[in-house]
Amino acid sequence: MLVTFVNFLYSGFLRIILSAVLIIISLFSIQGQELSEKASVSVLTCAPGNELYSVFGHTAIRVSDPKNEIDLVFNYGTFDFNTSFFYLKFGHGNLDYLLSVTSFKNFLREYFVTGRTVWQQELNLTKAQKDRLFRALMFNARPENRAYRYDFFYDNCATRVADIIIEQLPGNIYFETESASTTALTFRKAIHPYLEKKTWTKTGIDLILGAKADSKTDSLTVMFLPDFLMEQFAGIKYQNSDGNIVDLVKSQSVVLDFTGQDIPEAHSTASPSLIFWGLFGLILFLSFAEVFGTVSLRFFDVALYLIAGIAGIVISYLAFISNHSVTNPNWNLLWANPLWLVLITNVKTIWITFVKNVLVILLFVFFVSVAFLPQYIPNEFIAVSLILFLRSSPGVVKWSLKRMKLNLNTNRHDPK
Repeated sequence: MLVTFVNFLYSGFLRIILSAVLIIISLFSIQGQELSEKASVSVLTCAPGNELYSVFGHTAIRVSDPKNEIDLVFNYGTFDFNTSFFYLKFGHGNLDYLLSVTSFKNFLREYFVTGRTVWQQELNLTKAQKDRLFRALMFNARPENRAYRYDFFYDNCATRVADIIIEQLPGNIYFETESASTTALTFRKAIHPYLEKKTWTKTGIDLILGAKADSKTDSLTVMFLPDFLMEQFAGIKYQNSDGNIVDLVKSQSVVLDFTGQDIPEAHSTASPSLIFWGLFGLILFLSFAEVFGTVSLRFFDVALYLIAGIAGIVISYLAFISNHSVTNPNWNLLWANPLWLVLITNVKTIWITFVKNVLVILLFVFFVSVAFLPQYIPNEFIAVSLILFLRSSPGVVKWSLKRMKLNLNTNRHDPK
């Protein structure tokens, strides 16, 4: 019994609970406490992981004071899975994220297990600035203050870190890193490199993000991504209380080094562009065969209209109902529209014919304006819209195919 009890005491679960209790006790004990001269404040940047929630990396703040036995990490990127209606709130854009506090040792454990590199940038701050920053972090970590409304581009774990640090700097700040990182770069283009090996995820994100995602970033807003925050911080200079221009980052080091070690990933699949353009070629061929009466694509049409309609519902909800700031306007509604669901029925009425004509007109507007839209449109969406046009155009496509059939028959019976 004693051995079993001892094993239980050293179990991973209990260690986590005990660590959390000790951290809470330590937070109460250091309320209002000033840091010593040996204290340091650092920005921690964590490399992207393989899972979707970690694919863009992570940022946190470390406060270390050996004299006062403080070594804490303030993490703005946590959320509670036990939140009621968690997924509904996430989809609606009103899910609160939390500022959590943990020990530096516990923070590193996750990144060691997942094999992700962690960089540390020690900040060049005076003792007074460190004290102000530490007090601000402690204030934000209180239960009544720790929650905030998450926004992927404008209010996340990285932007919160950048904002609270820059707020402590006196005078003006100067960005030396003015490159492709901040000029001619949109929010959408900034996240695309992280999704190169997740092509279907990238397509899904491009579907729901609206034109605001194609707004240009600048030296401040580009820091919504941890990698860019680390790059920008390395080039920031500010005017201190003495009037001197100093670097914000005192030193940079690697805390965990997994560079050169590839993170295991799922097997790659065919790209959406290849799949959809191949499908367009196949449907074009089968549509021609349908004119000859050899095949029927009715079931395909039902599936096509169902998928396009559901996609339209999702886009419409995110654009017009949800609290997400970058999903409206979304010009993908020109081709992915909830009205496609009306065409699922095989009943032909004046109303359904009218809806079909409206959808075809929207597709035509999409084709004409796609090169001028203020929103990035992936080429796979053009392939899908061509399939929709091919299967829904009232008589135009069928007339063309019948003309081709007539020409074939004419050539076949030509006495020459």
